[in-house]
Amino acid sequence: MSSGAEQHARDPDQLHRQLAERDRLIAEQQRQIRDLQGQLDSLKEQILASNRARFGQRSERGAYLQGSLFAEGQTVLTPADEPTTAEEDETTQRSGKRRKKPARQGASRGALPENLPREPKRHDYTDEQRRELQARYGPLEEVSVEITETLEYRPGSFYVLRHERPNYAVTDESGERTIISPDKPTAPIPGSQAGVTLIAHAILSKVDDKLPLNRIADQFARDGMKLPRQRLDDYLSSAARVLAPVATCIHEDALNSPIVHSDDTTLAQREKGRRQTLTGRVWGHAGRGREDGLLPVSFLYTPHRRQETVLAIFLGFNGYLQGDAFAGYLSAERREPGLTWVGCWAHARRYFEKVVRNQRRWARAHEVMKLITALFQLESRLKGLAPEEIRAERQRRALPILARLHAKLETMATYLAPKSDLGKAVAYALNHWQGLVRYTEDGRLDITNNYAERLLRGLCVGRNYVESRIMWRPTPGMRVTARGAALPNG
Repeated sequence: MSSGAEQHARDPDQLHRQLAERDRLIAEQQRQIRDLQGQLDSLKEQILASNRARFGQRSERGAYLQGSLFAEGQTVLTPADEPTTAEEDETTQRSGKRRKKPARQGASRGALPENLPREPKRHDYTDEQRRELQARYGPLEEVSVEITETLEYRPGSFYVLRHERPNYAVTDESGERTIISPDKPTAPIPGSQAGVTLIAHAILSKVDDKLPLNRIADQFARDGMKLPRQRLDDYLSSAARVLAPVATCIHEDALNSPIVHSDDTTLAQREKGRRQTLTGRVWGHAGRGREDGLLPVSFLYTPHRRQETVLAIFLGFNGYLQGDAFAGYLSAERREPGLTWVGCWAHARRYFEKVVRNQRRWARAHEVMKLITALFQLESRLKGLAPEEIRAERQRRALPILARLHAKLETMATYLAPKSDLGKAVAYALNHWQGLVRYTEDGRLDITNNYAERLLRGLCVGRNYVESRIMWRPTPGMRVTARGAALPNG
């Protein structure tokens, strides 16, 4: 027996200690490898997400069924890869989009609007040509006129409206002569020469067309009138103060609706004396479901995004409030007995869509997306029906899909890491499940809150050019709802 074998035989405890130390080192190295692999996967997902945001498809509908543009060797599940129920098959078959018919050659372009002014322009022979033709053929007799209309544009022009108010001398019963005059309309901005049409055009150019004031001033200069940028800014600020009561009335009408869609977006706020801009919030509220058929829309600006703002806006509100899972909306539902919060399936779908785009190996995430897609396909076929019919179809067809989806999510929640992307998506859906399925209770409700998000899209397009001080905000003491709720100042 060798000396090494004799030594190990004499000291078996030392051998066990060496083996234990080796196992410890191997386990430590494996842990480091797992950590590094996790960091590598996270960086890969960030690169894929960045490339998708820059080059990939922006729409969320059906995007998870397409191949990745930036990852190789990954397979994509399609609806034919997994079995579906008869309910889902029927939902998928009926959702096929019709192919657009090719444009017909020589199709009619339609007549131009009759309310546009017409200016005739006659294309005729010159006097010399007419004399030559008459010498050859005799007198020319006009039998018909061929008319072709073209749409033309003339640059805008300024004009001065002279407001004439006559003064009349009259004699009263006592024989004294006095001067009387008819009433004169008040100026939109007291002490200013700006007329209603000029101010309205400046507001539309600034707010609706998203033009900065220097471009509006350049347009006016080309039309023959030089208006400084500062003067236009004063016009807009004064108009915002004058129109504040109108904005308050529209805001009250929106909150008096049985259904209100609400959403918010950021807006840069510049304050005098501060070099750094602040981040304010613009809240959009859209009323739906009114008996008179009106769809009032109001926008409210606040310099912050706090729960107190939402609680004050919806104080005493009675109806459905549809929006994202902002804590202010959920707190309003807990505090107001008549307020019912309705979730947005577009937000819930967005979490799963992110997972299936970045991690193609998650087959269960694709199963969830297929069920959510079935819900949206059902909604596309229910458009145009009466609210009672929509509710009946949702109860009959959407509830079974939702039940299947809920059972699948609960199963996935038992083994997924809470901090993983898929775990966060499942947790969001389960935590707000009651609000997400609430749209099936009333046919007037929508499956998403996209109605409010589309209203804020125009503001996001011109976000850099809209200044917060021309947005309507509640003033101290102003009652912003019909129930007497006042927003907190600041």
